Amino acid sequence: MNSIVLTAWLGLLLPLPQSADSVLPSGTIPVGALLSGWSLLTEQEMIAESSTLGHRKVRLLEPLSISGGGEVLIIGLLRSEGIELKPIHPRLVIGPHWATTDPTSNPPLARFVVRVVRLEHVNPEPICELLRIEANKREHRLGPLDRPSRFVPDPRTGSVVISCTSPIRLQHYLKLLSAADCPPVPGTQRPVLRNWKVRYGTASDLALELDRAWKKRGGIPIHVVEHRPSNSLMIRVPKHIWPAVERLLEKLDSAPGS
Repeated sequence: MNSIVLTAWLGLLLPLPQSADSVLPSGTIPVGALLSGWSLLTEQEMIAESSTLGHRKVRLLEPLSISGGGEVLIIGLLRSEGIELKPIHPRLVIGPHWATTDPTSNPPLARFVVRVVRLEHVNPEPICELLRIEANKREHRLGPLDRPSRFVPDPRTGSVVISCTSPIRLQHYLKLLSAADCPPVPGTQRPVLRNWKVRYGTASDLALELDRAWKKRGGIPIHVVEHRPSNSLMIRVPKHIWPAVERLLEKLDSAPGS
């Protein structure tokens, strides 16, 4: 990913560094050159608290090579000018940073709008999985100050809790939710018997894990019987529920460490 300094360095007389091998000349240079150098060296995006921050001046006593330990020197020089670099997402070791003169300030992250939608015909957990898949497609290029949407199932009330920073994306997810919350196709509510050949571990262990996970998930009960000679499970479940059970089995019956 190319590093970017997301601010307007208008009127800077000194060309900004173009690569991690650039050398900043001695003398008085704009802070924007240091910020750009740090971004190039670390390959992390940088956002300044104002468009004028980069115009502040800093004095270099000797030429500064961005590579070869330049990151520490740049941070020291910025701090000497009262400028702190703070990660926009504190939990991420590597990610976009916020350049600020106020160490107590926080980056202006987009705010979540929360909607709680009660479902009438389907269970919330598989619907949340579908919404997450859709969000991964639509939100793979979010700006550094935006935040990915969240979808939390509430089996106790049969609801989905949606947290989204964009009204447009929120309306899209609500439409998908409304379209998915429809009665099962006639005939699909009848119980069917499905067989699951255990790939890793034993049928007895998987049966216990499936029982615990399904009860925690909530919803329509399923009946599981282990068949030890074939190391498989016989599962009796309403037909329209089977896809959710199958997805859960795919997650539970996976290679260790995967």
